[in-house]
Amino acid sequence: MYQRIRKPIVISTAILFHLLLIFHLFFSPVLIVAASFNSIINASFFAFVLMFLLSLFFGRAYCSWFCPGCGVQEILSFFIKRKSKNSKALYIKYFIFTIWIGAIITGYILNGINKVDLSYGMSDITLERKIILTLGAIVLIVPLTAIFGKFASCKYICWLVPFLVIGTKIRDYFHLKGLRLKSEKLKCNSCNVCTTKCPMNIDVMENVKNGYMQDTECILCGNCIDHCKQKVIRFSFKK
Repeated sequence: MYQRIRKPIVISTAILFHLLLIFHLFFSPVLIVAASFNSIINASFFAFVLMFLLSLFFGRAYCSWFCPGCGVQEILSFFIKRKSKNSKALYIKYFIFTIWIGAIITGYILNGINKVDLSYGMSDITLERKIILTLGAIVLIVPLTAIFGKFASCKYICWLVPFLVIGTKIRDYFHLKGLRLKSEKLKCNSCNVCTTKCPMNIDVMENVKNGYMQDTECILCGNCIDHCKQKVIRFSFKK
């Protein structure tokens, strides 16, 4: 049920973002660093802040429902069936995030904030360069997926994920209401379909058995819900 809604949305988002050449404006990890060293608040700044705030209520749902990168991954999943592994490589994205966010903070500390310019870094870029920058994001995703499996770029190198993980952790620490998975383990017949269908290669059945559905790699796509015939798992918006 959820996949009939989610997949068209996230794939459409990917196509529109890339066709309209706005992916680089809102999600560029480079532009915001350049803006910070020029005392400017740009569009990326507000996009990342908004993503963090939304994660307090919706966890990592953005990843599977609206992220253009995930949309590209969904398209690739029609051709690549092998799942990427949940190994120590998962921590690479946190290493990238730490260096990146450190550079941004350093820029604003050294130079301060003088103005807000939402079009910073885009108004003086030629159409050809915008196309190259947009295609660059796709070119980065495709080889990683081909080599390591589905959703590899989301797992290993996405600089946006830590924002959402940190927001989710804060939400759970303060016991705030938010979108999450709930399960009724007594209904589970150990068929393991939920784990098989999870695109992030999470051992969902094990989480059900343990009675703890929180997982930092869970993108709340709803695949486990859709494929569980026993209706063990559901979405919840409670504490």
